[in-house]
Amino acid sequence: MLFNDYPFLLGFLPAAILIYRFADPHPSWRIPVLVLLSAVFYAWWNPPFVALLVLSIAFNWLAALAYLRTKRASIITIAILVNLAVLAGFKYTNFISANIGLLLDRPMPQFDITLPLGISFFTFHHIMYLVDLRRGKAPSYPLGHYALYISFFPQALAGPLVRWSEVMSQFGRKVYQPGWPRDFCIGICFIAIGLFEKTFLADRIGRIIDPIYAQAAQGPLSNGDAWLALSFSFQILFDFSGYSDIAIGLGLLFGIRLPFNFNAPMRATNIQDFWQRWHITLMNFLRDYLFQPMVNTRLRFLPRRLFAVQYFGALLLTMVLCGLWHGASWTFVLWGAIHGSALVVCSLWRRYGPRLPALIGWALTVMLVIVTGVIFRAGTLEAAWNIFSGLDVAPRLERGRHLGPLFIVPLVAFLLPSSQDIIARLARKPRPWLAAMLGIGILVLLIELGEQHAYEFAYYRF
Repeated sequence: MLFNDYPFLLGFLPAAILIYRFADPHPSWRIPVLVLLSAVFYAWWNPPFVALLVLSIAFNWLAALAYLRTKRASIITIAILVNLAVLAGFKYTNFISANIGLLLDRPMPQFDITLPLGISFFTFHHIMYLVDLRRGKAPSYPLGHYALYISFFPQALAGPLVRWSEVMSQFGRKVYQPGWPRDFCIGICFIAIGLFEKTFLADRIGRIIDPIYAQAAQGPLSNGDAWLALSFSFQILFDFSGYSDIAIGLGLLFGIRLPFNFNAPMRATNIQDFWQRWHITLMNFLRDYLFQPMVNTRLRFLPRRLFAVQYFGALLLTMVLCGLWHGASWTFVLWGAIHGSALVVCSLWRRYGPRLPALIGWALTVMLVIVTGVIFRAGTLEAAWNIFSGLDVAPRLERGRHLGPLFIVPLVAFLLPSSQDIIARLARKPRPWLAAMLGIGILVLLIELGEQHAYEFAYYRF
């Protein structure tokens, strides 16, 4: 069940809203009903994996309970290691096996492993809560609250990454109280914008460049199509920001405010600014739970005057691990290493170099994102090389109407503010004509979704 297909939009979602409307007057029903709806949504993909989700929730909640009773930090450490081991088992077993085979110069077995949807995201949610519990920042919560924190269906599969402190206090609150229609309408606006980003922007580019990347996986490109492959960064931007906006809108329909995840990243004027605007919740997680602990850990063998080495080393390693988190491939590692190196260079330049005009900084940032986007998408280093080596052939311009998205989508990314800023401006003063336009827009979206094959969201693979 996809956010952008009829079974969800015309089946599950209306039913879920109706069921929760009847549950809302009963405080003891609110959280159990949302947990049950989330389990049904997750089971739609692969029912056996619901057992994994349930076991994961139970294990981590019991680990938190055991820690609170004993105050043994080792309990939290073991729980985090188990979470990471389960993630690695599903996500990296074949990658590790293949690389061991390369080192030993002999073939190693490859296993038929299906990656559970959302495992990277709900693993990180567990880790955030457990680490904050050990730090003394997080309290104990009932099982229902914790289960909803992990499984809440709008964000369970691909984020945003939500900290317990951002949502736990919202669980169980009455939704249908004075003022609810305004939040409900804003939620619908987020869903409509997210569907527009996904359907009219991301998927239009995807239909053009997916065959090109498939061809690059088979061999060199010599027809000029390699230039079109450079537009992948715009596809992934609107694919994932579209998902995030839909998730935020769905949360509002059930009285829960999720954090924003994108803030017009293609308008960033340096790479640091870009990473403060792109996948904001992931970068906040990496900063607070990976980078800062590495920086704050005193390395005995390193003189204090060389703290900068530790700082930049931690920055580079954080981005390498960010790349590896996205997928079990050396292309993701290389992508992370390039962005980590760019962050180091940017930090040093801002400290010691001359001030660059904003336009030049913006152009350099966009070029870096576009070029490294090819590495991110290619799947293998060989396929990425086939794309880059094909850039020595002039692009073909005979595609006519198919080239429209390749001009329009970047303009949207460069010129328009974030979706939350757009909605905030429109919501200042309700207007009947805006409501009419929203209704017409939703109708157009539904028609478009019915005529096209529903593309899976890219971050479901992570």
